Amino acid sequence: MKKNRIIYFLSIILLSGFWACSGSQDENQLIEDDAVTEDVVDQNSIQQQFFQLPSPVELFMFMWEDGAPFNASNLNSIENVQKYVDSKKKATNLGVYSADLAYCTIYDKNQETMNLFSATKNLAEDLGLTEGFDQSILDRIDKNIENSDSLYQITSDSYSKSITFLQSQGQTQILPYIIYGGWLESVYIVTQTVKKYTPESEIAMRISDQGLLLDNLIEFFQSVEASDPKATAVIKNLTALKSIFDLSLDTEDGLMSKEIYTQVKNKVKELRTAVVK
Repeated sequence: MKKNRIIYFLSIILLSGFWACSGSQDENQLIEDDAVTEDVVDQNSIQQQFFQLPSPVELFMFMWEDGAPFNASNLNSIENVQKYVDSKKKATNLGVYSADLAYCTIYDKNQETMNLFSATKNLAEDLGLTEGFDQSILDRIDKNIENSDSLYQITSDSYSKSITFLQSQGQTQILPYIIYGGWLESVYIVTQTVKKYTPESEIAMRISDQGLLLDNLIEFFQSVEASDPKATAVIKNLTALKSIFDLSLDTEDGLMSKEIYTQVKNKVKELRTAVVK
């Protein structure tokens, strides 16, 4: 099914940072310092943990299959691109727009997909990620806007090139921000879509499961915190959100009550508002 192939790729978009970082080291590279070796092992362990995570984009697929309506108001406006100046802000919103891109593609919103790809292109260029976002890519998308198979291959080529380029330029510290933005936007869109919440529903359980990903996100940021002071603030926010998710662990049935869900929804909206403003 064409749609499933597209969804599979878009999940790669949001996890591309994890996968790119988890690539094997050059076998001919010699590391003489034991401390450095230990650090590399620890880092690879964290990255491998992320490699195994399911993408939050699966939430969008569930929404689509469940008949949830598309709501364009949940998207981050492409007009906001010009407001993002700091590199970490740009990276986070590159993740946000990637999630929006996934959302629109799942719902077959082709024109929105084109617009959002242009937004990601602008942010990527600002971050120095020129590979995979040149005009030829946009021209290919424009010519194949009705061809899902072609869009799959074109966008796949684009993001693969951009992430490889990111690694080659030594800019892997922005990867946690891209992933954070994508994950946060995904949870934001889903929680904004739910109209009637019941703890026993499948969507409620899927939202609750997102709390399990927070430990890994926190660890990812902790891995760069020593050289990136801004990571501390993100860790604080993620920890606060995780503490709300963890409230479900203390309930008798282990389900996320409506009260806890409301707290999660409000906190996610608060964090997302801060990210996109």
